[in-house]
Amino acid sequence: MVEIKTPRLTLRPLKPEDAPRLADLCNDQSIARNTVRIEYPYTRKDAESFVAYAVDATSKGGEYPFAVCRNGTIIACAGVKRHGENACELGYWVGADSRGQGVATEAGDAMLQFACGRLQPALLTSGHFIDNPASGRVLAKLGFKPTGEMTTMHSAGRGTDVETVRLAMRPAAFKPAFKADISH
Repeated sequence: MVEIKTPRLTLRPLKPEDAPRLADLCNDQSIARNTVRIEYPYTRKDAESFVAYAVDATSKGGEYPFAVCRNGTIIACAGVKRHGENACELGYWVGADSRGQGVATEAGDAMLQFACGRLQPALLTSGHFIDNPASGRVLAKLGFKPTGEMTTMHSAGRGTDVETVRLAMRPAAFKPAFKADISH
């Protein structure tokens, strides 16, 4: 089981007992509207299904969703997902009480260190909905550059397709802001 420690956060795999907290955090329209997977309203059953999916995906090695904790309490989620043999996609969301505090940037930095060290992709990718410039600023801080590609992705929280800005970077261009402690 991998655990990642940053100066303020601990990132760890999701566990079944996390479902109630995830349900509370994700039952927030501002989170759901800016993610692909999170529906709104979001129930405890939705959270239990996601945690079961996350545990299975992590055990198979194709996707690594992590609970982002501060002082032992989940405040966000971040993860990377393999795309073929050569790329990893970064995703994240932050609970309402922790937004604007650098949590997404710090957790994203830690996830990229994990991806570069353990998964060794040739390309790191991510994206944000066109009407979510805050996520674009986080990705820019991490070193992502727009690819010039726009795609359409379905937002479960909105129930519709949304124009999405695609970004990428080569792992060699990633400059960590701090040294994350990654234990196995």
